[in-house]
Amino acid sequence: MKTLKALLLAAVFTASAAAVGCSDTKTSSSQSDSDSVEQVISPESISFEWQKSFESKLAEFKSSDKFTPDSAFDLFDITGDGNPELIISESTDKQAVCEIFTYSGGTLSELGTAGFDGTFDYLPEFGLTREEYHGDGFLLGKFRQYAEGELTDFLVYSDNSESASSGVTIKHEINGADVLLTEYEAELAPYVDTLTMHLGRKYTFGDDSQNYAIRRAESWGAVLGSKRKAVCRKKLLEIADAMGEDNRDAAFELCDLNGDDVPEIIVSSGSATDSACTIYYFSGNDIEQLEGEYGRHGRLLFDIGSLVFYCETETGMTYWSLADSQFTADKYKSSGSIMETGRRFALTSTGIDASLV
Repeated sequence: MKTLKALLLAAVFTASAAAVGCSDTKTSSSQSDSDSVEQVISPESISFEWQKSFESKLAEFKSSDKFTPDSAFDLFDITGDGNPELIISESTDKQAVCEIFTYSGGTLSELGTAGFDGTFDYLPEFGLTREEYHGDGFLLGKFRQYAEGELTDFLVYSDNSESASSGVTIKHEINGADVLLTEYEAELAPYVDTLTMHLGRKYTFGDDSQNYAIRRAESWGAVLGSKRKAVCRKKLLEIADAMGEDNRDAAFELCDLNGDDVPEIIVSSGSATDSACTIYYFSGNDIEQLEGEYGRHGRLLFDIGSLVFYCETETGMTYWSLADSQFTADKYKSSGSIMETGRRFALTSTGIDASLV
């Protein structure tokens, strides 16, 4: 098993190279016996019934007229059955929707479409999808929930307040009925500050990103042994508790940033522009924090083929590597297999448990 050492190097195109790191991996006295450190299991050795069907659907889409260089996809459990749905986003065009496919009883079927701009939102606290269309002076939106094999409307709303200056009659509607502004705001209030996942465009269609999504990303709960699951759960609960009220928009993700088949833990403080991520790694059966903060909007982009993670800041692109001690930004070339990482699960006891199943 590779150990995580002080390999983290950062380089910014618009500034001089910077380096940050962590101390060498340490083994505690209680883990001096090699048998006490859990054996690494390849995530690709774990199999799920839905994998081949998802791979076939992705290949079918990629060979169709719908596929564009801007196409992307996502995996996320919308139905709550413990298995992810496959979400395919054709593009980021204003009218582009996501196609959602679900696997059940040995069959892959289309659950429906959702979203605009090739994305849609999911509110895990409520189990609702959300779609909003912002037009010229008006807003159309709806929440949907999964029930009995389909997504059904839960709450539909519209508002044209931004057209006030043009002299039109201002209307607020909930489920097709005109309501007062106070009633409109009250109906939507529970969903305003809740954790929101933006779905549809997590992975590009590169070979490595397709393999990672289908054969690795959903396997970490099965890969980690009981000791590492326990310390992971404990650390994430400690982080959530330390955030207090500030953790309402916090999230996290398990992601193998250095290709050693042991995931790092990326904790996102929120989705605001200035929200950053902190990264933790397994040291034996313990967890250590990597020095520094990373990312923007509480997320990172990860080049799976090159094992480089990065983000765009106001001053330029910043790149880091945990896999190559000689890494510099001028050497970096995109592999085309890119994923967004950092906000896969809510930083709650429910989200933590779901990540470790």
